[in-house]
Amino acid sequence: MKLNKIYKLAQICSKIGSGATPKGGKESYLGGNTSLIRSQNVIDFGFLYNGLALINDEQAHGLDNVTVMTGDVLLNITGDSVARCCKVPSNILPARVNQHVAIIRGDNNIVISDYILYYLQYKKPYLLSLSQGGATRNALTKKMIEDIKIPLPSISEQRHIIDLLSSIDNKIELNRRINDNLIKSVA
Repeated sequence: MKLNKIYKLAQICSKIGSGATPKGGKESYLGGNTSLIRSQNVIDFGFLYNGLALINDEQAHGLDNVTVMTGDVLLNITGDSVARCCKVPSNILPARVNQHVAIIRGDNNIVISDYILYYLQYKKPYLLSLSQGGATRNALTKKMIEDIKIPLPSISEQRHIIDLLSSIDNKIELNRRINDNLIKSVA
C-alpha cells in the first residue's frame, strides 16, 4: 500500500469560509432567487430543503464572498449541529451561506469534494471534541478547519475509495427502506 502525503485542508482547498445573516435576521429574508443556506439545512450526507431561506439580489450581492458553487462541501460550524456536513445540491444554486455554515471548496486538480466529505464524516468525533474547546457554544473556527490534517491519495485512489463508500451507503439506504416497508406492512 502506498503511503499518502498528509496535507492541511488549507493546502488543498481554494476556499474555506463562512458567511453572514442579512441584517434583521430571518425577518430580512425578502425572497428572491438566491438560496441562503443555514445550519438547519445541512445534515450528514444530506440537505434539508425545509426552511431554506431566499434572499434578493441586493442581499446576495452583499454576500458575494460566500457564493456557493457546485461540488462545495458545507460544514456546520456552530451550535448543536456543529460538524454536520454535506455536499451542496446543485438545484439550490445560486446560493450563499450564513455565519453558521462553512464552505469547503477543494482544489479539483488534487482532491475530489466527495473525498473531503467522507473524510470529514470519518473525523466527526474529532471535530466535535475540537468544537468544545472552552467556548460557551460549540464552534469550529476557520483556523481549526484549515488545520485539519487529511491523507491525500491520488485522484484515482480517491475515486476508488469514494466508489466503495458510496456503494456501502447505497446498501445501507436500501436496507433502511426495506425495514421501513416491513414496519408499514406489519402496522
